[in-house]
Amino acid sequence: MERINPFSFYDFGKTIQTLVELTGNVASQRLFWPLWQAKGKMEELITGQPIPIGISEGKARETVRRMAALYNEKFQVLDADGKPTLRFPDEKEPPVNEWELNWIRLAIKEFETVFAEEMRETATYFVPRRGIYHTPALVDAADETFPADLRPHIPQKAKEDWKAAGRCLAFNLLSASGFHVARAVEACLEVYYQLFSGKPDETLNGWKDYIIALEKIAAKNPTPCPLKKTLTELDQMREDYRNPIVHPRVVLTESDARMLFANGESLIIAMAQELAEAANGVQPALQLEGGSNVKTIEAPQALVASGK
Repeated sequence: MERINPFSFYDFGKTIQTLVELTGNVASQRLFWPLWQAKGKMEELITGQPIPIGISEGKARETVRRMAALYNEKFQVLDADGKPTLRFPDEKEPPVNEWELNWIRLAIKEFETVFAEEMRETATYFVPRRGIYHTPALVDAADETFPADLRPHIPQKAKEDWKAAGRCLAFNLLSASGFHVARAVEACLEVYYQLFSGKPDETLNGWKDYIIALEKIAAKNPTPCPLKKTLTELDQMREDYRNPIVHPRVVLTESDARMLFANGESLIIAMAQELAEAANGVQPALQLEGGSNVKTIEAPQALVASGK
């Protein structure tokens, strides 16, 4: 998926039209810039800017060929080494004949006919705004919704799933968005458990197992300690959203998806805040992110001393 600038289509059309609108015999000086710019725009289109073209490419190449022939004849000379060099025309040169421009206009008209048909079949969509979220941010950088000072405490795999959740929400893939939200929260929950349990390499079977284990730790009231409020909200999200969305018969509405997105954001921020506070001033290190990009936090001394 690539983002395009819609204004580029307007600019392309305006540039070509400037050349087409020249009528009669045209002074060489007046023709130079419109021809040079139109040729450049057509060449960009052939290379896939702003979008790749298909069936109209042949007509586009023929148009460029005719533009280049006139351009080379009127505005290029060979230097001492035999290489073509730009030559800007002066006022004394005879005008370019209308029939020479008509030859180019005919090529443009044929290109436009085929290009118009191709564009009717081109997949072009408008992505409406979802709530208060700015669409480009939701599509490309949903993880920036998290406070900057907490992002180092959020696992990379959680960030990637969160960006996928934002992208799916933007494109109205609502159940997929909910699925990625649940994955992002679970990635944080795994690290959250590993820190408070003092077991950096341990993973459990699912949310319920993590929550039960964390509740047992919280009951002992160590310092620091997972907050009961966070555990209660995690369990509620597990019951209301995480478990239901794994079933094919459950389809999220936009309201469901947006509520889950907001709920997941709140939980990830809450866990990251606790991770940040618990990591202040103690050892040993726990791995937050997999692969070569490793981020570490430190397990609370109280948990290390207790063997947790």
